[in-house]
Formats: sequence, structure tokens, C-alpha cells
Amino acid sequence: MKTRNNGEWTDARFHSFIVSGLRALHMKWSPKTRCINKARVRRGVYKCEHCKQEGAATLPPKKGNKKRVKNILADHINPCVCPTTGFVDWNTFIDRLFVEEDGYQALCSACHDKKTAEEREIRKRNKK
Repeated sequence: MKTRNNGEWTDARFHSFIVSGLRALHMKWSPKTRCINKARVRRGVYKCEHCKQEGAATLPPKKGNKKRVKNILADHINPCVCPTTGFVDWNTFIDRLFVEEDGYQALCSACHDKKTAEEREIRKRNKK
């Protein structure tokens, strides 16, 4: 096992650190922004590509929070980490994270949550 950060971090902690940094950069990725902009119907209203429903851009804050919750998300059509094969290598992860506009779909939070839960179930089954 390779030591990271003077032996203070495990490989899993290092992996998490790198993924977190890459996802922060991904927030500024313009094809992702264009995907959301294309889903805009009018000011503050977006259309989900899955359920075809129009909805507000944000939802009221969850209990105990002050910040509104995004209701339209740019979802990777092909997940960054394949649910069946898992993490392959950094190059594959980066290539799948930073896709062009046609690699995204604008989903409402309900559809995104459902898709994410399905992918999580596939991952769980494949871990066993």
C-alpha cells in the first residue's frame, strides 16, 4: 500500500480527496451548463428530459436548512463510475466526468434521485 500525506491518509481517503477536487472543477464545465440552459422553458422553469414535466428551478429548503434545493440537474447519461464494473482508473473516470453536452440529460430532482438509487442498487448487487 502506497503511503499518502506522510502516511496520514489511506488510499480510500486519497481517492475521495481527488474525486472531490475533480467534481468541484466539473461544476465549472460549460457543456454541463449548456445542458441546463437548453432545458429552460422560461425564467425559473425547466423541463425534465425523463418525465417531461415542467418544474421550478429550485425547491423550498429542506427542514432545518435555509438554502433552496436545486430541482433541475445535469445528469451524466453514462455514470462516471459504471455501476457494474466500478472504478477502473483515473483516465476513465475523468473521460466519463468531463463529457460533451450530448453526454448529459437535464433531470428533475425526483427523476435524478430515482436513477441514482437504481445505480446504487446495481453497485450493491455487484459488490456481493
